[in-house]
Amino acid sequence: MAILRLVAILLLATSILPGCGSLPEAPQTAAPHEAIAWIERQFKTCSGKDCPTPTRKTLALVELPIAKKASAPPIAEPLPKVAPVVRHEEPVTATVLFEFGKGAPSADGQKALKRLTAIAANFQRIEIDGRTDDIGSKAYNDRLARRRAEFVRSWFLKQGIDAEIVVRAEGLCCYLDTALTETARRNNRRVEVRLVNRQDAVSNSKGAQ
Repeated sequence: MAILRLVAILLLATSILPGCGSLPEAPQTAAPHEAIAWIERQFKTCSGKDCPTPTRKTLALVELPIAKKASAPPIAEPLPKVAPVVRHEEPVTATVLFEFGKGAPSADGQKALKRLTAIAANFQRIEIDGRTDDIGSKAYNDRLARRRAEFVRSWFLKQGIDAEIVVRAEGLCCYLDTALTETARRNNRRVEVRLVNRQDAVSNSKGAQ
């Protein structure tokens, strides 16, 4: 009887052991997936359910890198064009009037000088002749004529006129009006100015400076 029980136990054990190899394996738990999320106002690593669902506000905090556009080279501004000096073909003459016995021009004479200054840069040479009326000695009028001519020369230099300047002066000569009247004398108290190019220059035969 004891032997029969032992045999039954052995048979039962042999019927159970083969079935153990066919049992399904227990599924392996996947390792939690780590991520980076905006947590407590800073980026932290999290995994699984610990990661909060991203919101628009969260995504707005992360700016994707934007490729910087190559800055265009600065456009060089064109240099201002300098107007070429226009050379006048014909000489320009003008008279600068002076007061009696004065080495400075009258009001009308100053206006004439300003008009000449506006166009003097268009010429290569300025010829200046100082003159007087018929009152006084020759020596006095020669000195007065020179003072008047030098005043006009200095005027052009102060205005920055870059031209050859020739000065001549002589009193008691070369009258515009030979009448013995005050009107004639007023017209003769003058400096004659001639703006020319070199081919039209008058030779300096009287020791002009």
